[in-house]
Amino acid sequence: MPKVRRKRLTTAKKRPTTARKRPTTGRKRPTTTRKRLNQPKKLSTKATTISNQPMKAVYFDLVNQPNVSIKSKSTGKFIQLSKPPKNLKVSDDWDVQPGDVLSWSEFRPTETFFVTSEGTLLKNPDTSGSGYLTIPFAITSQFSDAIDYFSSVLDSIGRNYVSSIELTSNDSFFVKKFSKELPKSIKNRTDISYSFDPNDEVLYVTIESNPNQSQQFQLETTKIEDIIQWISTSNETKTKFIVKYNFEGKETCSKVPCGIIMGLPPGWQSEQQGSLLVSENKIQGEWKCEGPEKTKEKAQKAIEKHYKGLEIEIK
Repeated sequence: MPKVRRKRLTTAKKRPTTARKRPTTGRKRPTTTRKRLNQPKKLSTKATTISNQPMKAVYFDLVNQPNVSIKSKSTGKFIQLSKPPKNLKVSDDWDVQPGDVLSWSEFRPTETFFVTSEGTLLKNPDTSGSGYLTIPFAITSQFSDAIDYFSSVLDSIGRNYVSSIELTSNDSFFVKKFSKELPKSIKNRTDISYSFDPNDEVLYVTIESNPNQSQQFQLETTKIEDIIQWISTSNETKTKFIVKYNFEGKETCSKVPCGIIMGLPPGWQSEQQGSLLVSENKIQGEWKCEGPEKTKEKAQKAIEKHYKGLEIEIK
């Protein structure tokens, strides 16, 4: 997966119970193919739902509230759980449901577990490699609207401590965010993974057979057609441009177009690289534009048109 430009890492400390500021050093997203842990069978075309998703997952903080979290079904009293069971089995007497999250973590959710439909505990797979929470496909595939189902968990743990929520192609996320579903031909593919970063509002789409074929889509500027087009051209030979700009002067800066580069051919994406400087008198930064090699000339013309009358460097 592509690296996330986020600064988060700090030295370990106990998780505060009040509002938390985002850590300040970077975490990286893995670039190798992820194996979907305990993936249920026959989930490629239709997600399995539990009781039509009538409720939301519950987050149990067993560090700060070890004695007032999980109740006994038989007695109605709270159960004391100071650590996860060695066999990672969920007792039939625990009042928990599949998808619930049990945390024995001091700071980052490194010792956080999901209740599975098989009555076991699945440890946070942490695809960030830095101790953040990954809500894996093996769990989300059981729910039709994973973002909504785990919204209370995100609120409890803090979105800045969640690296990704892995989604099925049938998740309600696509209709909610893009107003339409993915086409059936794409839904039926089992070689594509979808991962949502709730903190940066980015959807990552990866061709699992070739992890280098991965693209990030900012929700604010993405249409479902952009995702479909990228997937349809993912096997084509790719090329890229680096577009550098350094505009100075109030009059010049007032003419600089805002937002991503518009008018690129189908299958092309533009992504901001490095730091961006924006002020009334100076705008400096660079784009990486990548897409099918066969439309390279059209892409260059689109870039030049986007910055018409302004001096840029394309290489």
